[in-house]
Amino acid sequence: MNRRELGGALLLGAVATAGAGIPAVAWAQGATGAAEQRHAMETLRNGSLALMTSQLAQQKARSATVKEFAGLEVAEQTTIAQIIRESKNMTPPPPGAMEQDVMARLNSASGRSFDRAYVAAQIDVHQRLLEAQETYLAAGQDMPTRHVAMLARTQIMEHLTLLGKMRA
Repeated sequence: MNRRELGGALLLGAVATAGAGIPAVAWAQGATGAAEQRHAMETLRNGSLALMTSQLAQQKARSATVKEFAGLEVAEQTTIAQIIRESKNMTPPPPGAMEQDVMARLNSASGRSFDRAYVAAQIDVHQRLLEAQETYLAAGQDMPTRHVAMLARTQIMEHLTLLGKMRA
Protein backbone atom coordinates (compact mmCIF):
# COMPACT_ATOMS: atom_id res chain seq x y z
CA MET A 1 0.00 0.00 0.00
CA ASN A 2 1.52 3.35 -0.97
CA ARG A 3 1.48 6.48 1.18
CA ARG A 4 -1.52 8.00 -0.64
CA GLU A 5 -3.59 4.83 -0.20
CA LEU A 6 -2.57 4.55 3.45
CA GLY A 7 -3.48 8.18 4.08
CA GLY A 8 -6.84 7.73 2.41
CA ALA A 9 -7.52 4.56 4.37
CA LEU A 10 -6.59 6.24 7.66
CA LEU A 11 -8.78 9.24 6.87
CA LEU A 12 -11.69 7.02 5.89
CA GLY A 13 -11.25 4.99 9.07
CA ALA A 14 -11.15 8.12 11.22
CA VAL A 15 -14.27 9.52 9.58
CA ALA A 16 -16.12 6.21 9.94
CA THR A 17 -15.10 5.89 13.59
CA ALA A 18 -16.09 9.46 14.39
CA GLY A 19 -19.38 9.10 12.52
CA ALA A 20 -20.24 5.89 14.33
CA GLY A 21 -19.71 7.56 17.70
CA ILE A 22 -21.78 10.66 17.04
CA PRO A 23 -25.23 9.24 17.78
CA ALA A 24 -24.20 7.69 21.10
CA VAL A 25 -22.25 10.79 22.16
CA ALA A 26 -25.04 13.12 21.08
CA TRP A 27 -27.62 11.02 22.85
CA ALA A 28 -25.50 10.88 26.00
CA GLN A 29 -25.03 14.65 25.90
CA GLY A 30 -28.70 15.25 25.16
CA ALA A 31 -31.31 16.13 27.71
CA THR A 32 -31.71 13.65 30.52
CA GLY A 33 -34.87 15.02 32.03
CA ALA A 34 -37.75 13.08 33.48
CA ALA A 35 -39.20 12.18 30.07
CA GLU A 36 -35.89 10.76 28.86
CA GLN A 37 -35.35 8.82 32.09
CA ARG A 38 -38.89 7.39 31.95
CA HIS A 39 -38.47 6.43 28.30
CA ALA A 40 -35.15 4.70 28.94
CA MET A 41 -36.47 2.84 32.01
CA GLU A 42 -39.66 1.64 30.30
CA THR A 43 -37.69 0.56 27.25
CA LEU A 44 -35.20 -1.31 29.45
CA ARG A 45 -37.89 -2.91 31.65
CA ASN A 46 -39.98 -4.20 28.78
CA GLY A 47 -36.96 -4.96 26.61
CA SER A 48 -35.54 -7.12 29.39
CA LEU A 49 -38.70 -9.22 29.44
CA ALA A 50 -38.60 -9.54 25.65
CA LEU A 51 -34.97 -10.62 25.96
CA MET A 52 -35.50 -13.16 28.76
CA THR A 53 -38.49 -14.78 27.10
CA SER A 54 -36.67 -14.91 23.77
CA GLN A 55 -33.62 -16.53 25.31
CA LEU A 56 -35.94 -19.19 26.71
CA ALA A 57 -37.66 -19.57 23.34
CA GLN A 58 -34.33 -20.21 21.64
CA GLN A 59 -34.11 -23.34 23.78
CA LYS A 60 -37.75 -24.45 24.09
CA ALA A 61 -39.61 -23.34 20.97
CA ARG A 62 -40.85 -26.02 18.64
CA SER A 63 -41.55 -23.85 15.60
CA ALA A 64 -38.59 -22.83 13.45
CA THR A 65 -40.28 -19.47 12.83
CA VAL A 66 -40.63 -18.84 16.57
CA LYS A 67 -36.99 -19.79 17.14
CA GLU A 68 -35.88 -17.49 14.33
CA PHE A 69 -37.89 -14.58 15.74
CA ALA A 70 -36.50 -15.27 19.21
CA GLY A 71 -32.93 -15.14 17.92
CA LEU A 72 -33.54 -11.81 16.21
CA GLU A 73 -35.23 -10.45 19.32
CA VAL A 74 -32.29 -11.47 21.52
CA ALA A 75 -29.90 -9.60 19.22
CA GLU A 76 -32.12 -6.51 19.08
CA GLN A 77 -32.80 -6.28 22.81
CA THR A 78 -29.14 -6.84 23.64
CA THR A 79 -28.24 -3.94 21.34
CA ILE A 80 -30.92 -1.61 22.69
CA ALA A 81 -29.86 -2.33 26.29
CA GLN A 82 -26.24 -1.63 25.35
CA ILE A 83 -27.17 1.69 23.72
CA ILE A 84 -29.09 2.82 26.80
CA ARG A 85 -26.42 1.54 29.18
CA GLU A 86 -23.64 3.34 27.30
CA SER A 87 -25.49 6.56 26.53
CA LYS A 88 -27.69 7.03 29.59
CA ASN A 89 -25.64 5.09 32.14
CA MET A 90 -28.70 3.03 33.05
CA THR A 91 -29.15 -0.70 33.49
CA PRO A 92 -32.33 -2.78 33.33
CA PRO A 93 -34.20 -3.05 36.61
CA PRO A 94 -34.43 -6.51 38.20
CA PRO A 95 -37.46 -8.56 37.12
CA GLY A 96 -40.62 -7.64 39.01
CA ALA A 97 -43.62 -9.79 39.87
CA MET A 98 -45.15 -9.49 36.38
CA GLU A 99 -41.94 -10.52 34.66
CA GLN A 100 -41.46 -13.43 37.05
CA ASP A 101 -45.04 -14.56 36.40
CA VAL A 102 -44.53 -14.50 32.62
CA MET A 103 -41.29 -16.46 32.94
CA ALA A 104 -42.92 -19.02 35.26
CA ARG A 105 -45.78 -19.57 32.79
CA LEU A 106 -43.36 -20.01 29.91
CA ASN A 107 -41.08 -22.31 31.90
CA SER A 108 -44.01 -24.61 32.66
CA ALA A 109 -45.19 -24.77 29.03
CA SER A 110 -43.81 -27.03 26.32
CA GLY A 111 -44.28 -27.81 22.64
CA ARG A 112 -46.95 -25.88 20.80
CA SER A 113 -48.32 -24.56 24.08
CA PHE A 114 -44.97 -22.91 24.71
CA ASP A 115 -44.89 -21.41 21.21
CA ARG A 116 -48.40 -19.95 21.64
CA ALA A 117 -47.59 -18.59 25.12
CA TYR A 118 -44.31 -17.09 23.89
CA VAL A 119 -45.98 -15.33 20.94
CA ALA A 120 -48.72 -14.00 23.24
CA ALA A 121 -46.12 -12.73 25.72
CA GLN A 122 -44.15 -11.08 22.92
CA ILE A 123 -47.27 -9.35 21.58
CA ASP A 124 -48.00 -8.02 25.06
CA VAL A 125 -44.47 -6.78 25.71
CA HIS A 126 -44.16 -5.28 22.23
CA GLN A 127 -47.40 -3.35 22.79
CA ARG A 128 -45.89 -1.95 26.00
CA LEU A 129 -42.64 -1.13 24.17
CA LEU A 130 -44.62 0.64 21.46
CA GLU A 131 -46.53 2.63 24.06
CA ALA A 132 -43.25 3.74 25.68
CA GLN A 133 -41.93 5.00 22.34
CA GLU A 134 -45.16 6.77 21.41
CA THR A 135 -45.46 8.37 24.85
CA TYR A 136 -41.97 9.78 24.53
CA LEU A 137 -42.50 10.92 20.95
CA ALA A 138 -45.66 12.78 21.99
CA ALA A 139 -43.86 14.91 24.57
CA GLY A 140 -40.10 14.32 24.55
CA GLN A 141 -37.91 17.14 23.27
CA ASP A 142 -34.40 15.65 23.13
CA MET A 143 -33.71 15.05 19.42
CA PRO A 144 -31.27 12.12 19.76
CA THR A 145 -33.69 10.35 22.13
CA ARG A 146 -36.56 11.09 19.75
CA HIS A 147 -34.56 9.56 16.90
CA VAL A 148 -33.89 6.40 18.91
CA ALA A 149 -37.60 6.21 19.80
CA MET A 150 -38.59 6.69 16.15
CA LEU A 151 -36.33 3.84 15.04
CA ALA A 152 -37.50 1.61 17.87
CA ARG A 153 -41.17 2.35 17.11
CA THR A 154 -40.75 1.26 13.49
CA GLN A 155 -39.04 -1.99 14.49
CA ILE A 156 -41.65 -2.70 17.18
CA MET A 157 -44.48 -2.18 14.69
CA GLU A 158 -42.80 -4.63 12.29
CA HIS A 159 -42.45 -7.16 15.10
CA LEU A 160 -46.11 -6.81 16.04
CA THR A 161 -47.03 -7.55 12.40
CA LEU A 162 -44.80 -10.65 12.38
CA LEU A 163 -46.12 -11.82 15.75
CA GLY A 164 -49.70 -11.38 14.55
CA LYS A 165 -48.93 -13.64 11.59
CA MET A 166 -47.29 -16.21 13.86
CA ARG A 167 -50.34 -16.21 16.15
CA ALA A 168 -52.67 -16.85 13.19
